[in-house]
Amino acid sequence: MISRAFLILLLIQASWACYGQNYIFNRLSIGEGLLSNQILCTWQDKTGYLWIGSQSGLQRFDGNNMRVVLRERVDQMLADGDGRLWVRSGSKVGICNAENFSFQNIAYEGNKEVYGPFKIWLRKDDAGKIFLVHIGKNHQYFDPEKNEFSRTNNPAQLPDSLQITDIVPDPKMGRYWVLSKNDFGFWDKKSKTYYSRSRNPLNDPLLRSKQVPPVISRMHIDNKNLYWMVSAGPSRTQFLCFDRKKGIFTADTMGMNNPDGSHFFEVYGFGNYEDSITIAYGHNYFRGHHGQSFIDLRSPANNPYGIHFNAISGIFEDREGILWVATDNGLYYTRGNKNQYTHIMFSQEKQSGVISSLLSDRQNRLWIGTWGRGTYLLRNEFNDPQIGPVPALARLGEATRRVLSICEDNAGNVWVGFDRGRLARYAPQAETATLFNPKQFQDSDVRQIVKDTKGTIWVGLANGNIFSFDPKQPFAEKQLLPKQALGGAVSRMVLMPGDKLWVAVTGKGLYVIDTRNAAVLKAINISKTGSSHIVGLRDILAVNDTMVLVCGEKLGVINPKTYTAHFDLIPDGELSGTQYAMQKDAFGKVWIGGSSGIYKLDPLARTLTKYAQQDGLLTIHNNSYVPERSTALANGRLAFGGNQHLVIFDPGEYKTAVRPPEVTITGFQLNNRFLSVDSLLRLGTTHLPYTHNSFRIDFAALSFAHRERILYEYKMEGLDENWLQAPARGQVNYNFLPPGQYRFLVRAKNELGEYSSKVTRFDLRIQPPFWQTIWFYLLLAVVTACVLFYLHRQRVEKLLHIEKVRNRLARDLHDDMGSTLSTINILSNIALQQKSLDETKSKQYLSTISQSTHQMMDAMDDIVWSINPVNDSIAKIVTRMKETAGNILEPKQIDYRFEIDPAVPELHFSMEARREIFLIFKEALNNIVKYAESSLVVISLAKKGTQLTLRITDNGVGFEIPQAGSAVRGNGLKNMQLRAGNVKGTLTVRSQRGAGTSIELFMPIA
Repeated sequence: MISRAFLILLLIQASWACYGQNYIFNRLSIGEGLLSNQILCTWQDKTGYLWIGSQSGLQRFDGNNMRVVLRERVDQMLADGDGRLWVRSGSKVGICNAENFSFQNIAYEGNKEVYGPFKIWLRKDDAGKIFLVHIGKNHQYFDPEKNEFSRTNNPAQLPDSLQITDIVPDPKMGRYWVLSKNDFGFWDKKSKTYYSRSRNPLNDPLLRSKQVPPVISRMHIDNKNLYWMVSAGPSRTQFLCFDRKKGIFTADTMGMNNPDGSHFFEVYGFGNYEDSITIAYGHNYFRGHHGQSFIDLRSPANNPYGIHFNAISGIFEDREGILWVATDNGLYYTRGNKNQYTHIMFSQEKQSGVISSLLSDRQNRLWIGTWGRGTYLLRNEFNDPQIGPVPALARLGEATRRVLSICEDNAGNVWVGFDRGRLARYAPQAETATLFNPKQFQDSDVRQIVKDTKGTIWVGLANGNIFSFDPKQPFAEKQLLPKQALGGAVSRMVLMPGDKLWVAVTGKGLYVIDTRNAAVLKAINISKTGSSHIVGLRDILAVNDTMVLVCGEKLGVINPKTYTAHFDLIPDGELSGTQYAMQKDAFGKVWIGGSSGIYKLDPLARTLTKYAQQDGLLTIHNNSYVPERSTALANGRLAFGGNQHLVIFDPGEYKTAVRPPEVTITGFQLNNRFLSVDSLLRLGTTHLPYTHNSFRIDFAALSFAHRERILYEYKMEGLDENWLQAPARGQVNYNFLPPGQYRFLVRAKNELGEYSSKVTRFDLRIQPPFWQTIWFYLLLAVVTACVLFYLHRQRVEKLLHIEKVRNRLARDLHDDMGSTLSTINILSNIALQQKSLDETKSKQYLSTISQSTHQMMDAMDDIVWSINPVNDSIAKIVTRMKETAGNILEPKQIDYRFEIDPAVPELHFSMEARREIFLIFKEALNNIVKYAESSLVVISLAKKGTQLTLRITDNGVGFEIPQAGSAVRGNGLKNMQLRAGNVKGTLTVRSQRGAGTSIELFMPIA
């Protein structure tokens, strides 16, 4: 059985209000992220995303966020059998890649002839293939091999004379109905033949009927095999409905045939909803056909729960059964009539009135007290609702328009409290009312009326006084018994078990009164609770024998046995604003109405669920929607109302919480640029460089029916230890994430704490900089090892070099000094062994010994000089050369001259090189002294490029060299050649008899 919802609008002067079957609509607009309020089409993909085409572009909606796909007008969206998304944008047709949002244009025949958005249509046949209708011309199927639309690929070969306007598949009959400007017929797939009025051998009843106009402009075949047709004639538009099962035209055409012409409308198209409802939509038109009746889905202008539009471009039912309606005033959606609820709205156009009290009587009628409009009575609150003012009370005059409280006594009489101390009794049997104005009330407003277990009526006034009377006795002032004077306005009175009356007094607190003796058993105030919330209570509700809930600025709990109170049942922020009214349902749950809406509380589990307009309840658009009063009906239904709005619903329909679906990663934004999530997920692990370690992850549980009640928890493994509460929009930002391996986990949770069946994960790795990679560490280890090996090798080479130097020094000392000391020793022994030496012989021996000693000292001096690091520079060598030249040449009366290049003194050489240069120089001077017989020696040092040149030239007798540059004879010259080789240099000797000699040393500068 299809449940129904009612929306009742009370007109201020109508005794009985008109009502109509209606849906509760919700709206998405530019404020929620749409590019435009001019919505043209909608579509849902297999993942669950909703795609929205509008005047300004194409967007993908996940329930939390809108993602822009295209910024061009999108008129149509269709999915073919392969799951590809086809998009028509004006005269352009193409395929949109749902993963990377790319768009591929598809060519079709006659595309240059198409101007405007309504000259072509995309259609899909029963096999899932896409074809294009070029209005007034032809139809073309898509050719995947040529990647274009073409008539040559059409499975139905229709007459060329047809000016086709649309083609409608008829899968049950195996046909394609062809609408054209000049004919009406169908293509039969089995016989592959086109049939029309003039050619109807199958005797089809629709083709032979004379009721069918010559031209059909719109056609729709619903799930019940009803053929809905629109014929736009020159004078008026005609609407028909053909029942193929019965073979007749039905009289019911959803009210589309409007004979009086008072309401202009135009039908754009048809659609199916809930498998049994056919909906027609268009300009100023929105109706649904169900069973044998039709439903007008349009809403009055002042209906906040309705749909308001000038034109509807299309409708779409998603996988959760939500109907999406594309209008020129945004995107509307509704869950249809899945819940039983009644909405009542009091019009404020001529007379204001706000709901001030509610009462459910023993006949399951709802009494509605208003401030400004009097008392109303709702009969048959759901099946056949009738509402109107109570005539007998209305006849009592202006004073009865300001109602504050209502109570029913045991006899069925209804007592109504008004301002200024007035009290009325209404007798339902006689339908009479009596007004009282007791002096004891002192014109104080009658705020509360309560009946105790004995049937006694208790009255709470605005001045804090409380009276009681027996309603079985005729009402008289002497019957009024004063019970308490609490000194503040009574805001709420509730009878509790044990004959206890709990009274909330504004500015004072809460008082517990024994109704048997009117004694105050307990006063619960600020001093007792330590909280100021106790002095502003709006409602009191007994949950069980150990818990009483109180509400006001905050929800509190009082233990009725110990009278201890606390206000921390619900964490701060979950239940915002002031809470005015509470009711307990048959399932032990507490329903709370307040300034932020209607909530369901599980007092034991401490879980809170918010319900709103999309659930058939109230959305707080402004103060006129705040539910400030409530009551429970005898049938278990609850009523919440306040200001101008009232809703009645069955809490059993909200008993089961749907387990949330798995969470989908809907977006990955890196440096303000979206990456394809599908591509990233296929990779398994997303790798990011360390310079791109700031990103945003978007996610959503793709459920539009429950998106307001889904919570998200997330955790980044490798960074977070515990699950964190995610923002409502399903977005998490990470900035400057250090390098490492991470796994992002996210799950959905419903209002009862149930999680989605699986935890969604997203693996990513932040690549470290190269200096933090294992390869760099390995390279660093190799380099370190190489450096250590090099240092070790250098140390070994240095030790070997030192060993070499030591060996050379030992050799030199042995060669230069050993032989000299041996000579001295021999001469000394000879001198000692000779018994008598003449003076001449002795002097000869002493002279030889002196000469040898001098040579040994010179050799020692050369060795010490060569190993001293102070003498590394050429400048020191030159100084030593000059000193040596003076010692060797001057005694022989040989002149000498040094020619030094200015760049030479700055050069530095090693100890070996310095020694070899000096010894070559010294050997050359010794040879000059011994053999050259020269009078002048010229020594020059020059730097030529990377070489040092030492040239020693004399003007002596010279000698013959067989060939220039050839090896020379004599140990002196050979030693010089050998020493030149030790420093990687070359020694050249040039000499001629009578022309002197020139010795040149060329050696590299280290």
